[in-house]
Amino acid sequence: MHVATRQAFALAVAALLAATAGPVGAAQAAPAFQDEEAEALITSPGARETVSGIVVIVGTASAPDFRLYRLEFIGDPAPTDAGWEPVQAPVEQRVREGVLGGWDTTTLPDGFYRLRLVVVTGLEEEELEYEVRVEVSNATATPLPLQPTITPSPSPGTPTPGPSPTPLIQQPPTRTPRPTETPGGPATLAPPPSLPPESPLQPNRLRQAAWRGVQIALGVFAGMALYGLARAAARGQLRERWWDFRREVLNPLLGGRNRRRKE
Repeated sequence: MHVATRQAFALAVAALLAATAGPVGAAQAAPAFQDEEAEALITSPGARETVSGIVVIVGTASAPDFRLYRLEFIGDPAPTDAGWEPVQAPVEQRVREGVLGGWDTTTLPDGFYRLRLVVVTGLEEEELEYEVRVEVSNATATPLPLQPTITPSPSPGTPTPGPSPTPLIQQPPTRTPRPTETPGGPATLAPPPSLPPESPLQPNRLRQAAWRGVQIALGVFAGMALYGLARAAARGQLRERWWDFRREVLNPLLGGRNRRRKE
């Protein structure tokens, strides 16, 4: 009896665990994007923006049950038989505030276009759209260089005129005037310019300066002689110097004079 009760209790617990396992596993496997809002947005390029070359498209393409997104463009105004053309292949990955794709506008004519982002969601393929109007203005073609102007060359038989010679103008010879003789004798020379009275080159001042120089020289020599005599007297050699001067200087002079008188 107790064994049957235990088996029934074990089966009841197993059934309860089996019933609660499914919801718990499903809750754990739910994706993290269930709380996000569906959004299709292009932030760059902006409305009425001028673009050229390869245009980087930035924006957001996201939804809780996201499947894919597409980028498309069409002329504005669009022709009646024209449809949306894809910018690139569909992308099956969410993008939030990032790069959605690149649009090559180099093959398109300049003008206005509508750029569209389409986000496909759910099993029923519901779509979210966002459009922006832009102007494509690619660089114009480089203008061809101007053709150089061709100057026609003269024919072989036609002589090319050269520059005309410049005529030389001959001036008549001019006679050099000769000085005329003054009657009554040779021409008198002009007197030399007079010196001012304060000039140091006056003859009187020159003579005075020369005499003053002679006086200064005599005074220097006399001073030197007195200095020599004073030194000799101080040493007791004045008498010896006098006899030496008389013997060597005066006696030869006096002897020479006497001889001349006798002759």
